[in-house]
Amino acid sequence: MGYKLLLASILIFFCLQGITQALSYTDPAAGYLKIMLEKGSQGTYQQIGNFKVIGTCYLFGERLNGSAYSDKEKSENVGLSYNMYKQQVDIYPNQSNFAIVKPAEEVDSFVVFKSASQYIKEDLCFYSSKLLDDQLPDCFLLLVQNGPRYKLYKSYKATLDYVSTNYIQSELRQFSIDYTYYYYDAKNKALKKIKLSKKKIVDEFASLMDVSEILDHQSISTNPEQALKAIIEQLNKKSE
Repeated sequence: MGYKLLLASILIFFCLQGITQALSYTDPAAGYLKIMLEKGSQGTYQQIGNFKVIGTCYLFGERLNGSAYSDKEKSENVGLSYNMYKQQVDIYPNQSNFAIVKPAEEVDSFVVFKSASQYIKEDLCFYSSKLLDDQLPDCFLLLVQNGPRYKLYKSYKATLDYVSTNYIQSELRQFSIDYTYYYYDAKNKALKKIKLSKKKIVDEFASLMDVSEILDHQSISTNPEQALKAIIEQLNKKSE
């Protein structure tokens, strides 16, 4: 019964998220973790160093359906988990219960199918940072907006945070999710980080086009992803 209530709560959360989108933006992965923390058992934790950490470091939970690729091998239609804390993919071949752990430098890309979870609305395609910028620390970047020249990416990183309701257990922590946006120029093969403020974004794209009008209609504070997708779309139209 408790499990069903948890699933129902998460579904309600995402429905409400769509209704209140104009008021505020919640990243789906961060929202999923928030619900897991609110409804999950405080007694279940993962030991990391000296800390007992509650929540999950896996994108939308463990054991999803997808495929992973490298220049040497491919694993298609398998179970996989994306560990955002360690930046690695756990692959379960042939429905095995034993995972093959692959760090970011050993995987070129992986995809999580939308059918893998009721919380995923479309296939999620991740690419290793080594393919886009070898100066970036090893991680995976989610392709948010595709285009012939300009593309929008987002990286996830699970971090350890204090538990605001805990005043006794000094060793208790909870997972938190940070995300960062990047845009890629395929012509110049350049990946650049996007700082989420209107002025910073206008300045960043000033040499390419004036994006201030887009940001007047697409608010960075209420829905940064939608605003950035609109910018990338216009940049690609301009470059045609």
